Amino acid sequence: MTRSTQSDIAKKAKDTVDDVAQTAKAQAAVKAEAAKEDVAARVSEQADNFREASKAFEDNALASDAVKYLGDNLAQAANAVRDMDMANLQQDVTQFARRNPLMFLGGAAALGFIAARAMKASERTALPAVHPDHVDYAGVPVGQPHDVDRGSRGWGYS
Repeated sequence: MTRSTQSDIAKKAKDTVDDVAQTAKAQAAVKAEAAKEDVAARVSEQADNFREASKAFEDNALASDAVKYLGDNLAQAANAVRDMDMANLQQDVTQFARRNPLMFLGGAAALGFIAARAMKASERTALPAVHPDHVDYAGVPVGQPHDVDRGSRGWGYS
């Protein structure tokens, strides 16, 4: 191989790598935007839940105001996430965490609880529907009648 052939191959390889990197970067940006919108929607939903929950504390003005305040701040955070550029998001979060470490950790814990609650709720919706009269007793064959009051006597034990 001549030097010009090697140079051409190296140039083509570099161009291919650059194209793949640009494509990956564009796909990552699209996915990041979708994730950003999903996070904003979930945070906004939780803000609405906090605002609704504040009505349950009408007899306790301090608790009601505190829960409503949390809801309002979550709504502002959701709007900020929607409006934010993903490139600046990481930098802003890092700066906020350095300025307010306790608040950052508290917010991270709250988001963790919200995420766990959302995952738990999604698990409930994924479970198959069970007939309301069905009780799953160990040892009772499916389709067999069961009578809790009879206890083990109904199965010939006693």
